[in-house]
Amino acid sequence: MNGIMGAGDRWFVLLGENPLLWGQVCHLRELGYRVAVVAWNDCPRIEGDRYFQIDIKDSAAIIAALKQAGLEGHVHGALSSIDLAAPSVNAINAWCGCCTMPERFNRVLSKRDMRDLWTKAGLFGRFSETDDCFTPESIHELNREKKLICKPDVSASSRGITILEPGRSLDVICEAIEKARSESFNGHCLIEEFVEGQEFTVDLLGDSYGNVNCYGSSIQYHSKYARNNHVTVIHHWNSTLYDTSTWDRIAQFGIECYKALGLDSMFGHLEVIMKPDGTIVPVEMGARSSGFICSHTVWEASGHDYLADYISVLHGGLVEPGNYLNGPVSSMWFGYDIPSGTRSKNGDISIVRYLDPRIKVLFERHDGLKQGMDFGMYINDGDRDKFGYAILSGDRNVLTYESIQAANERFLNDFLMD
Repeated sequence: MNGIMGAGDRWFVLLGENPLLWGQVCHLRELGYRVAVVAWNDCPRIEGDRYFQIDIKDSAAIIAALKQAGLEGHVHGALSSIDLAAPSVNAINAWCGCCTMPERFNRVLSKRDMRDLWTKAGLFGRFSETDDCFTPESIHELNREKKLICKPDVSASSRGITILEPGRSLDVICEAIEKARSESFNGHCLIEEFVEGQEFTVDLLGDSYGNVNCYGSSIQYHSKYARNNHVTVIHHWNSTLYDTSTWDRIAQFGIECYKALGLDSMFGHLEVIMKPDGTIVPVEMGARSSGFICSHTVWEASGHDYLADYISVLHGGLVEPGNYLNGPVSSMWFGYDIPSGTRSKNGDISIVRYLDPRIKVLFERHDGLKQGMDFGMYINDGDRDKFGYAILSGDRNVLTYESIQAANERFLNDFLMD
């Protein structure tokens, strides 16, 4: 709908319209803001109080439209869950007088940029080369014995990524390089050593005074049905799988990665891998948060309102150094992982019916699950998101990965044909 501005209205600008941003719209409203959604779609998939159909990368056009709408002096900040929108978020925050990220974040930070800064800080810890430093033939030779990963230099989510098992043909390698380049905003890609281990997200926030806090860290569980890619289907915060000292070590490593990039006055959405020997290496970090992570899951697990604290930072507030891990509450982002080669027999059920009743459902969608659907392999996050999700919270000894897997098995038994 097209909201009409009234005197004293407080607005917040949200760049993007993915359904996973609905939690941000809801919580911003709870915090007393009207929400201006900006995206390039004719029909946004979430409804704010006003919609601007503009490319999220065009900060000048966005600011001009906000001025024309009479919102100058009423906008209290901006956020996005899209890496490519980070420069626009910074420009809007500067326009409305908020604290901003350093100048280098006025362009999208590439994976090459992150690698070089983390290598300088002694944090990167693996082989990595960009496409101006290798040939397909040199990668083919390296891949004879080593498992590699090819990924876009600047992209969104898991798009354009190919995992290269040892011994792939030169044609397959060339195809992976072309796929990554085509998905990269700058037309470049990287080939890296594939690091085996457990993957985590690390959810960070820094202020303009040099303080950084790790608000949460989630274990990532990947789809069993993805083709040459890792597609996350579960994020689990405050899991009991690791002890306090391990979580503290992950948090501290995340803070060091955030500082090494020179980031401040912003979220940090970091992915890391812990090798079997306990060594931690960074994968990539966005100058942003993400979907319900920003609005609900980290808040539930940490006991601290992640989004409200970000808004405070924009207006000069302080972040408490350290971390908020290991509280009594666990939270989870659950995505459906449907076996490939199956067909659905029932479209009127979801995971919710099978959960332990002590688990709280914060948000849930399953409108993408219908009767008579045939399921194939997942290529990227979009293949997962179209089915739906559940945002869950509960005592960390109740909301466990094992309990969710048991519920999921019962769901699949009723949902799929024998």
